[in-house]
Amino acid sequence: MVELLSGFPSYVAAYRASGVVNPREYETIVMNKVNEVAREYGMINLLFRLETDLGNYSVGALFKYLKISFRHFFRWNRMAIVSDQGWVRKGYKILSPLVHGQIRGYRLAEFEKARQWVSADPRKKKNRNMRSKDII
Repeated sequence: MVELLSGFPSYVAAYRASGVVNPREYETIVMNKVNEVAREYGMINLLFRLETDLGNYSVGALFKYLKISFRHFFRWNRMAIVSDQGWVRKGYKILSPLVHGQIRGYRLAEFEKARQWVSADPRKKKNRNMRSKDII
């Protein structure tokens, strides 16, 4: 199941994944929000709260994830990956040099810290000049 998270600025696409994630809900919920943020602001801040095993993503949902990632490749500003699965956080850190923008991994207990970081305004010049080398 995928659901948008509330309480974020309008330039943040924030969602929570739990249980089984299928391609239709990923497209109608996540991709629509990401596309909306990209259209409105030109830059995307994303928070992905993973409360399920990545194995619960259907192949179709993973394909939709890759599709949206490449469609907006140069628009990513900040991505917060919130998961208690260490390999997921490490995987994103390894891939981060290939991704435009910054990626940071957080544990579920650090959700508020992730919320604050990803909520930085993408229209401010200091955020636009940062790249994946800025990862902590």
